[in-house]
Amino acid sequence: MRGPEVDEISVSERAELERLRQVISTGPTGSVSIDAFMRDMSERRAAEERSARQTRVLLSTIEAQRAVTTAAHDRDEALRVVAEQVMGAFPAVTGAAVELMAGDFAAAGDLAGYTGLTGPGARPRSLAGEAIASRRVVRCADTTTDERVDREACLRIGIRSMCAAPLYSGDRLIGVVKMGSARPDAFDEVDAHHLELLAAGLASALRYVDDYARNATLLAERTAALEALELSDARFRLTFENSPLGLALSSVDDRSFGRYLQVNPALSAITGYRAEELLRMSFHDLQHPDDVAGTENALRQMITTGPDTVRVERRYVHKDGHTIWVSIRVAVVRSGDGVPSYVVVQVEDVTAQRAADARMHQQATLLKLIPAAVIVRRLDGTILWWNNGAQQLYGWTSAAARGRRTHRLLNTVFEGGSMAEQQAALEGAGHWDGQMQHLTATGRAVTVLSRQVVHRPADGDVEVLEINTDVTAARAAEQALAVNEQRFRAQFTHSAVGQVIRALDGSLIAVNKAFARMLGRRVEDMAGRIVDDELLDSEARAHMHNEIAGLFAGDAASYTHETRLRHADGHWVDVEATVSLVRDSQDRPRHLIVVANDISQRRIAERARDHAAAALAERNTALEVANQLKLDIIGMLGHEISNPLSAILGYSDLLADDLEADSQATLAVTVISRQAQRLDEIVREVLSMVSIDAGNLSAVRGEVSLHAGIASALESTGATHVPVTGPDVTLRFNPGHLQQVLVNLLSNAAKYAGGATAVRIEPTGRGRVLLSVEDRGPGVPEEFRPRLFDRLTRAERDAGSVRGTGLGLYIVRSLARANHGEVRHEPHPAGGSIFTIEAEAAG
Repeated sequence: MRGPEVDEISVSERAELERLRQVISTGPTGSVSIDAFMRDMSERRAAEERSARQTRVLLSTIEAQRAVTTAAHDRDEALRVVAEQVMGAFPAVTGAAVELMAGDFAAAGDLAGYTGLTGPGARPRSLAGEAIASRRVVRCADTTTDERVDREACLRIGIRSMCAAPLYSGDRLIGVVKMGSARPDAFDEVDAHHLELLAAGLASALRYVDDYARNATLLAERTAALEALELSDARFRLTFENSPLGLALSSVDDRSFGRYLQVNPALSAITGYRAEELLRMSFHDLQHPDDVAGTENALRQMITTGPDTVRVERRYVHKDGHTIWVSIRVAVVRSGDGVPSYVVVQVEDVTAQRAADARMHQQATLLKLIPAAVIVRRLDGTILWWNNGAQQLYGWTSAAARGRRTHRLLNTVFEGGSMAEQQAALEGAGHWDGQMQHLTATGRAVTVLSRQVVHRPADGDVEVLEINTDVTAARAAEQALAVNEQRFRAQFTHSAVGQVIRALDGSLIAVNKAFARMLGRRVEDMAGRIVDDELLDSEARAHMHNEIAGLFAGDAASYTHETRLRHADGHWVDVEATVSLVRDSQDRPRHLIVVANDISQRRIAERARDHAAAALAERNTALEVANQLKLDIIGMLGHEISNPLSAILGYSDLLADDLEADSQATLAVTVISRQAQRLDEIVREVLSMVSIDAGNLSAVRGEVSLHAGIASALESTGATHVPVTGPDVTLRFNPGHLQQVLVNLLSNAAKYAGGATAVRIEPTGRGRVLLSVEDRGPGVPEEFRPRLFDRLTRAERDAGSVRGTGLGLYIVRSLARANHGEVRHEPHPAGGSIFTIEAEAAG
């Protein structure tokens, strides 16, 4: 008799079987007899099975919670573990899945192919959607007939029955857990209940996963914040210590206001103080005394009312004593309640920058004043700015030109190019140079040399800096130079004078026909060659070398000399050569121009002249000998005549004393005496002239009283009645020469003007004395005045009526000059003449 089929033997059944085995008895004949009692155990077995299933589900739930908790660090892994635990809890399950409202999904077994489906809330009438909507476990006995499932998908993955339970996080529905089986109607109410229990346990595990994720996120955020804080602190320290700008933390406490709490090496480098020195200082110690009060007021205002950041420029006094300019940026650091903690001070040495700014300002001013036209424009030609040079060149003010196109305003005409080529060069190469013609505001055409450069600022439009230099005059000069060049070439080629352009190395750059013809050579044979050795002898080459050195040194621009050049047939040609040095625009020697004239005929004439001059010199020598002989004879005759003449004068005076006054003999003696005196005067004048002409006149000067000398001369000439005015002055003069000068002047007045009318003495106050002899005669004819003091000259007016030799005034001038004086004549204002002797006063 078979009882109900069971899957396995329970523990109670094993105990019962053991008890039956023990009661089996064996008879005397060895036979066995068994007494069997049968009882229906179906309900008990079902109850035990339900208990076992429940126990298994509970154990599975606990295991699932543990497994999910273990995988809490990975949410996707935790969901996968949930699906696997569902499969392990139910023997009939061949696939399980977890779908969350947030879109997370995990599956295991046959439902692994179900990953492509949407979340549980996407289909409200689906099995999962019904579980969510009803908030209870929902079963599907057969997927082939149930409309709540995707039949095709279930058929494809082999699922015939399903069960879905909602998942909660507290009171909040978060998703569903589903299990499926390959056979239909695999899940009963007990399985549904068990799935609900398992879902509740898994939901608590998922809450742990969510809490773990939140805590992990929060921990990561806090860790990241701490790491960021540490990194920020490290960066701050690194930046603080290595900043090229000076940095300091400064106190805001009233007891230590402005004292430095922390400083970096850059601040030490700027101020010259070591860090430990700065930490004992405040801004009062660093800043210039004139800046301290302003800094303290500004800092206290920042602390109390704000703003929190201020940037100023101040002067620091460096440790070595010199003043530096710094740009200071101060920021107030406040605590959470807004109370100031300290200030951060950033210091930048701007001494050089201020100097550079000053230079830049100066350069900007210079740019405005630069004589060239400076234009800033866009690529399309729109004028943005131009300087005073542009205004002076073009006649338009900056305001009038701004915003207009340069080519339109100035009517640009390109020389050797076009606007398109200029634009292409600016856009491609970034610069353009060339010449243009512009029209000024007054209609005058100017030619400019333009240099244009493209500037591409990072935060603005592309600009063109255009510098235009007026080369109108230079262009005209170039054209004139070209014309002059043509003229020079024409003159050079066709000149009758030999011309050569010689390079500095001695080679002949160009030779004209006249030069080649003068030497019997051909132009083509000489051009391009060094022919100094052929044309010049060694002495001429050395002379030329020295002279060219002087031209190089700037001693002269050219030199002229006479030399000889060798003719092609070997004879020498006398030439006069002018060598000029031509320099380039930088004043460096470029080449030489030689202009050579054939002076052979002139040299022949000069040699003839020299021969004639030599003959004339011989004749002059003979004449000089004859003249000297004449002088010697005159001197000899003078001396020889003086002795008998003295006797005649002496005896005539004695005879005049012995004879009666009115007798005929007395008259004859008087005539003899007068003629002898005249002869004596002539002899003395001739002897003086001979001494002067022979160069034997010398003056031994002494001190002479002028009044005494004048009185003696007046007495000698019988003119004692002539008045003398002026103080008595002592002269440095030879006494005999002074007497002869005065006697000659008084005698001259007596001969030509009826006698002197006055003698005047006038000291000049400069160590000189003027002695004048005046007369009221007819005066000296104007045409004769230039020759008045020449020897042997007399005016034609007086030559026939007044006897004389024409030597008196010549001797006066010669004697005056021998005594360091001078004589001059001037007409008397009232008629007559004034002869003035200028001499040196003694003492």
